[in-house]
Amino acid sequence: MNTVSPPLPRPDRPEGFDQEIRELVEATAPRLFAVVEEFACADGELDARVAAWGLAFADGGGTQVTTVDGGRRLSLASPERAAAWVSRRPGSIGSVVWAGAPRT
Repeated sequence: MNTVSPPLPRPDRPEGFDQEIRELVEATAPRLFAVVEEFACADGELDARVAAWGLAFADGGGTQVTTVDGGRRLSLASPERAAAWVSRRPGSIGSVVWAGAPRT
């Protein structure tokens, strides 16, 4: 995905610096994930829904989570904590599903 706009042209910018900036952004960008809630319906069938979306920041930057309905925002230590938060609801099991391609 190459949708990054180039920085404003500056005559004092060394050659290749724009590429370094792109690489820095890609290397430090937070990872997007969904917090999925699995539960049993009244008829016993298993169902699931996306309960929240989150951003996981690298290097101990923590995790920011917002519920789908926008009713709650959480600052957590890890995405797994968000899954545990969803699992607190009786009969629910929370899990983390990473969006997009895995990082190499």
